[in-house]
Amino acid sequence: MFLVAALAASLAWTWYAGYRIWPFGARDGSAASIATASSTAPHIILTAPASSQGSAITGGSQAGSDGVSLDGNAASTSPAPYYGATDTSGSVYTRIATTSIPVFERESYVVRDVTNGVTLASMNQNDRWPTASLTKLMTATLVLDHFSMNTEITITPKMMAIDPTQVALQIDGTYTVYDLLHAMLMPSNNVAAEAFADYYGYNSFMAAMNARAAAWGMTNTHFDDPSGLSSANESSAHDLAILASHVYQNYPEILAISNTPTFTLTNLATGQTHEIASINEFAGTPGFIGGKTGYIPEARDNLISLFRVDGHPLLIVVLGAKDTAARFSDTTALLDWVRTDYN
Repeated sequence: MFLVAALAASLAWTWYAGYRIWPFGARDGSAASIATASSTAPHIILTAPASSQGSAITGGSQAGSDGVSLDGNAASTSPAPYYGATDTSGSVYTRIATTSIPVFERESYVVRDVTNGVTLASMNQNDRWPTASLTKLMTATLVLDHFSMNTEITITPKMMAIDPTQVALQIDGTYTVYDLLHAMLMPSNNVAAEAFADYYGYNSFMAAMNARAAAWGMTNTHFDDPSGLSSANESSAHDLAILASHVYQNYPEILAISNTPTFTLTNLATGQTHEIASINEFAGTPGFIGGKTGYIPEARDNLISLFRVDGHPLLIVVLGAKDTAARFSDTTALLDWVRTDYN
């Protein structure tokens, strides 16, 4: 087990290119594609297991994409990226109309040009709000950094207790990390998230999630569990835009998974398979890059979505939509506003 130390505000940020992505399969954590990168990439690359053997990386000095090594030391002192600019003159999008920006009751949102970090529109973007299953995006970044995709994890009664009504995963069933990532991100399976934290060491995993949030400048964020079931998981639209921007830049595998409609899980203990489907209505649709849904009663409906508009990545975060349909319709309204007012 490794220690996670307190992190300074300025930590390493490295840009990685050379990803190649190909189709694959899934839904609310959908599994559509796999990506490989050069050996210098800061995290384990999501590739289909060549065999059932593998082991988690739980020690040493490997650095994650936040520049923090597994022993808690900063890999460098390069400044962390800032995604809070509000001057739209720096955006890759040019304003061509003055249509009224959509307003939604009791919600917060942010619309951001991911290329330059410019905010095109926002409402209550700094208000703290329960994240629900948007939490799983941070969980996934740690999994990609510190696990092998071939690692096999057996579901225990303790893991299952977090959500005993789910049917995709079975007690005593054994699944690869690769399959569990799809379960966690597509139908937003809470047991899969719990399995990752338990296997890693629960307290260390939660410390790492909060340390990473601090390193990335997510000052209004606290993670209380790896799945988002607890209403004590809190963030803001602004902070979640920071998280989503990091995911876009350094974890394209997460977005590829979330953009696939269906995937087949395999229980290695029995050989049985189970089909899962994404609960994200945008999965597999033209222009959608990826994202994550979230719901608990205290949060109502949340949604993070990345789209490609005129060749450029656009991020929309919606928190507190009145129901499941509204999180998608409100996001669509904001997307349509950008398409109308910008080119």
